[in-house]
Amino acid sequence: MTLESFKEKAQEMRPMLMSTARKIVGDEAEAEDLVQDALLRLWQLRDEPIQNVEAMAKVVVRHLCYDAVRRRHEQISIEEVDMMDALPSEGLDDEGERMMALVRQLPTMQQTVLRLRHEEGMEMREVAELLGVTEEAVRQSLSRARRKILEQYEEFRVKSLGLRVKSLELRVKN
Repeated sequence: MTLESFKEKAQEMRPMLMSTARKIVGDEAEAEDLVQDALLRLWQLRDEPIQNVEAMAKVVVRHLCYDAVRRRHEQISIEEVDMMDALPSEGLDDEGERMMALVRQLPTMQQTVLRLRHEEGMEMREVAELLGVTEEAVRQSLSRARRKILEQYEEFRVKSLGLRVKSLELRVKN
């Protein structure tokens, strides 16, 4: 592959690769860096017989993103952040947007597992292999993420309807 043909292919694939990276890491600058790293790795493989360069590029980007997420080890305790106060109040006309805002407030590992499972449609086994954890750890993270989103969403709805939070606590216990 010549330098010119690689540049053309890279320009063509960049939007798709950026979209993939942004979905996983959630940060534009980090996504850009990871896409650059992926393109560099593809350039290094230019003499290898790759049948589908786009598919290979997407796999490389996803793996780099998952590695970056794993290295972060970000955890935010509930005591440090009131998730409902952290939600942006403007631009959330849609229920789906509210849910995505709640997902963005989850710890990184839970976000990643939730997105891989529901947005990428990956099986538990695939997610576990990709993240280098057990299937049980994936199930537990997914369960905790779903439970946290449900709790926060219900709390949001109770607050938006002007109801007391105490009534939510009673309803959750039942």
